[in-house]
Amino acid sequence: MAEIVFIYSKCVDLIYHVLAYMQVCNASNLYSEKYICEFEKYRRTSEFSFDLRCTAAEIQQYYNQHFERLGIVNFLPLAQPDESFEEMKKRLLNYSGFTREDKEFFVEPFVTALEKESLIYFSYWESEYRNTHDRRKKCEAQLESLLRTCDCVFSHYQKNRAVAYLSFSITCNGRGLHSQDDFVAAVPVPQNEREVEPTFFQLLHEYTHQFTDVLLNRMISMDDGTHDLSENLVILTDYFIIKKIREEMASEYLSWIFAICGGTGTPFDEAAFLNQFNIPPELKEMMLKEINEFCRV
Repeated sequence: MAEIVFIYSKCVDLIYHVLAYMQVCNASNLYSEKYICEFEKYRRTSEFSFDLRCTAAEIQQYYNQHFERLGIVNFLPLAQPDESFEEMKKRLLNYSGFTREDKEFFVEPFVTALEKESLIYFSYWESEYRNTHDRRKKCEAQLESLLRTCDCVFSHYQKNRAVAYLSFSITCNGRGLHSQDDFVAAVPVPQNEREVEPTFFQLLHEYTHQFTDVLLNRMISMDDGTHDLSENLVILTDYFIIKKIREEMASEYLSWIFAICGGTGTPFDEAAFLNQFNIPPELKEMMLKEINEFCRV
């Protein structure tokens, strides 16, 4: 049975906080005007002054143009949960996959923004962490119960842990890290008990990428349609997993998918959902075979 671990990290959250100010021209976008407006209210109460909006605007064009290399900044912090802020900055600055131009035009100014914003953000984060203690513990207990229904998945892929970074600065999408021994993902902290199910769906989505991306057997890119295909595959896979392990949640899952796709009105029924997230027949066959392997009773 895999260990379920909940992690809160102000250093990791600082990364996603800065990324929330940057508009990205692909599906990985973490930009949130609502989040920015709320944080700017807090900024006005701080003795430190830093124009993060302006800094983000200055570097986001280069970030978008070279996202295939620079997008790794979303994931590097998840690999070392116990590292200090100084260690995290060094890892970003010394990452071998960045070119000299990447470092000059994005990485170095990004790290400078992290340094300046940390003077404001860390006190905000620590306050949030203290003030949400009771709520978080209730949500964690419910979330752990839901994740336990996925033990067959964890066991099949021989994962020792299911790690959930619960983030105060991610408000949309999530982030998953490919790991040999663990499932690792970052998702928003549930604001209340009603948000536990959506958090579970998002965690399962990020975990599922780790084994469904392998089925594609190709490099996944934002530019050639493979990212969209990988997303459709995960969305379908999770639906069939939920139908197997927790069938009563299938309609809630369809409603969640409908909502995050921006739908209004009547949510998907199964037929509309399967039509919307279509994948090639041979890929669907491999997916269903994989699910049957780990969901056998």
